[in-house]
Amino acid sequence: MSLENTYANNVKRKRDELIRLQDEKAKYSKNRSDASQKILRAERQLKNIKSKSMINSKMNEISRESKKKSEAEKKISECDTKIAKKEKELAAEEVKLLREQEKSQKKRESEIRSNYTQLQSDMNMQKSNTELLYQEIRELKKPKEKISILFLGANPDIINQEGSEQSKLKLDKEAREIKESLTKSLNRDSINFETRWAVRTSDLFQAINEVNPTIIHFSGHGTEDGKLVLQDNTDKPKLVDIESIVKMIDASTDNLRLAVFNNCFSSQFAEYVVDSIEASIGMNDSISDEAAIIFASQLYSAIGFGNSLEKAFNQAKARLLLEGINEDTTPELYVNENFKSSDIYIVKND
Repeated sequence: MSLENTYANNVKRKRDELIRLQDEKAKYSKNRSDASQKILRAERQLKNIKSKSMINSKMNEISRESKKKSEAEKKISECDTKIAKKEKELAAEEVKLLREQEKSQKKRESEIRSNYTQLQSDMNMQKSNTELLYQEIRELKKPKEKISILFLGANPDIINQEGSEQSKLKLDKEAREIKESLTKSLNRDSINFETRWAVRTSDLFQAINEVNPTIIHFSGHGTEDGKLVLQDNTDKPKLVDIESIVKMIDASTDNLRLAVFNNCFSSQFAEYVVDSIEASIGMNDSISDEAAIIFASQLYSAIGFGNSLEKAFNQAKARLLLEGINEDTTPELYVNENFKSSDIYIVKND
């Protein structure tokens, strides 16, 4: 085995170990968050309890959860120490690999120069080989990672309170605008855009497992009491609550980084699922068809150009104002406590 392969294997092993430690830290972070929520809930309940036995019970619960939280924080600190050490080890291995790759590259360049010397008598052949070399360079400059966006559309017939049928949403236009904005972006070859229509609850995991998405985009109706409107097996509306969506996100692919709820009154969904992924976007009020389409189109355009999530989100809101749509305060961005929106790049420019 060559030194380059040996160093490459070392780098891969170190990265896998680092990912394992990060996953372990995420688990303890969730335990800490769960304990904190239980403590807050118990403290709120204490204010309304008069029974001495119930007060003692709640105090015991707070004590238990505080201990769990303390243990989780200790584990998180231990993970941070291990992660810092592993990052140093990984950096050292990457330096070794880079140096070996540079040696290999110099060797290849030497061979290329030797070949060019032999081909000097034939200028046309030299030009052809130069073009091939440029093509290889262009290929190397292309983004190495490819992301997938899964667009989930549900638009069943809905009867409003007056008994008349509610207007259909323009989901097909939204998907078309998103696809066009991605096609025009700098990193279009690195983005796979998949759509699923008339989505039923039974379709969700099938679509997720097929596409393995980096981004899930929900499009359709949302209710004021915090539910998404999908479709049942007879294509009638089916309401899905927050807890179900959170569990679905928890059980989704490990590649999932961003969830976009482009539905009315969907900010609660975004707020709760962000504990499981890097970031999410939801709407804190109703949103018009036009605003939803323009916001989504600009959001994905900016992501496709390699901008950070923070910049993409701000551009999408600014685009609404540029179009004269005063709904820029409706979209809300939520970021996991372990990340910063300015550091989240769904697509990177190589």
